[in-house]
Amino acid sequence: MSQNPREAAVVALYKIENEGAYSAQSIIDAAKNLKPIDRSFMNEIAMGVVRNKMYLDFLIQSFSKIKLKKISPWVLQILRTGIYQIVFMDKIPHSAACNEAVKLASRYSNSGAKGFVNGVMRSISRSIENLPEPDGTKREEYLSVKYSSPLWLVKKLMAQYGEEECIKILKDSLLPHPTMIRVNATKTTPDKLADILKNEGIETYKSKDEPCCLLVDGAININNSKAYKDGLYTLQNINSMRAVSVLDPKEGETVIDVCAAPGGKTTFIAEKMGDTGKVIAMDVHSHKIDLINKTAKRLSLSSIEALVHNSEKTKDEYIEFADRVLADVPCSGIGVIHKKPDIKWNRKEKDIEELCEIQANILKSSSKYVKTGGILVYSTCTILKEENMDIVNQFLANNADFEKVFEKVYLAHETQGSGFYICKLKRKT
Repeated sequence: MSQNPREAAVVALYKIENEGAYSAQSIIDAAKNLKPIDRSFMNEIAMGVVRNKMYLDFLIQSFSKIKLKKISPWVLQILRTGIYQIVFMDKIPHSAACNEAVKLASRYSNSGAKGFVNGVMRSISRSIENLPEPDGTKREEYLSVKYSSPLWLVKKLMAQYGEEECIKILKDSLLPHPTMIRVNATKTTPDKLADILKNEGIETYKSKDEPCCLLVDGAININNSKAYKDGLYTLQNINSMRAVSVLDPKEGETVIDVCAAPGGKTTFIAEKMGDTGKVIAMDVHSHKIDLINKTAKRLSLSSIEALVHNSEKTKDEYIEFADRVLADVPCSGIGVIHKKPDIKWNRKEKDIEELCEIQANILKSSSKYVKTGGILVYSTCTILKEENMDIVNQFLANNADFEKVFEKVYLAHETQGSGFYICKLKRKT
């Protein structure tokens, strides 16, 4: 692997688009031999291109005489990375971005590609103060290209949130968010952990909303963190933490987490209970049960019992067994596009209908585990109404013994966290 961060970005992007590689892993693999400062630079370019791909391709097509589909795959990635630097990275000299792109074109294509890449990029550089705007007979079409989001998703967000909020959601989905960590309250406190991490070279600051949440100022490498290995913290988004805070488990209770892997919410439940009582964690995949057990062991939590189960079906021995149940169900993931931009390119509108059926089945089966007077929390990392409010309302229409006591959509741009939906239901006495 080359030690050049720009080349590493191009290689990663080529594998993502042409070999079906998952973006996060492909970028990690491509960055392995880079220095930390180069790794950060490469990551910013590669993730930036994945996030802004549609808009970058619009710019390429606006300045290229060759149709997009006829540009070689390697040259296309070279152009995307170079143009991303010019348009989105203010500290990068345009000349450096152009010159390095030309060198890569020489290495990965024929001699004619050098002139083509140079011409397109320098034309964009000259026009930087007056770049063309996307066409579109409808507002949704313009926003789709401008903010690199599939048209079907833009239409849904416009219909459900209105144009102003839709634009805020789309803009935020293109931005990296701060890394968030959850303090293991069974081992330490936020203040103590902040001091320990500072000694490891990691600066953090407290969340105003979640007592157990610290936000990282900059990057964090858990592989080099003794505090992580010692189980003093785990990585978790603040709005994922909120689902457990809304569940509000108490010491000594029995709690079931029906879609538990990889174990973030499960272990937070156990920590909130002081590792007392019992937390039953279910997941349909056996290898993910191993992840839950591994996380619980690192955090020194012994109250967790993880088992393989398809939560679309009720496990009879747990009927009316739990004080509280968490159903953080499989969803479209629209709320986490900021950190997993693959989602918007791979997810299709038809997927939503299939997911809704699964979500409704899980909510129905999970509700049977709740004792009279107990609590059921339904949550997703999506902000689409049909996966959230519609599922809950449909459930309530058919289950008069439950009532809604809390419901909220957490939008990413309002919270710094991922987009999330949390609904708290109570089984009537």
